[in-house]
Amino acid sequence: MIDIDKNLKNSSTLNGVYETMSEIIGFDNVVKLYESFKGSQINFPTRLFSKEFVLQEALKSYDGTSESINLIATKYSYSERTIRKLLKEHLDNI
Repeated sequence: MIDIDKNLKNSSTLNGVYETMSEIIGFDNVVKLYESFKGSQINFPTRLFSKEFVLQEALKSYDGTSESINLIATKYSYSERTIRKLLKEHLDNI
């Protein structure tokens, strides 16, 4: 790990996006990310959870109503159409 004087470990010492990230996740975590990914271009998908995970959660909580599909879609940041499609594909494959 980069050896930095404790007095300099604050977000204002960092460049651009690293400063913002430091304010969110902390200085030491930004340094860890930097050391692991420096030089790489990183893209964060708009959806945090995989379709496979969302399908499993939908199978647990879907009760056959549009309201439950809406709740699942909202909770995991997917569209209702996608939730319906995942459920249909799953049912077609069993």
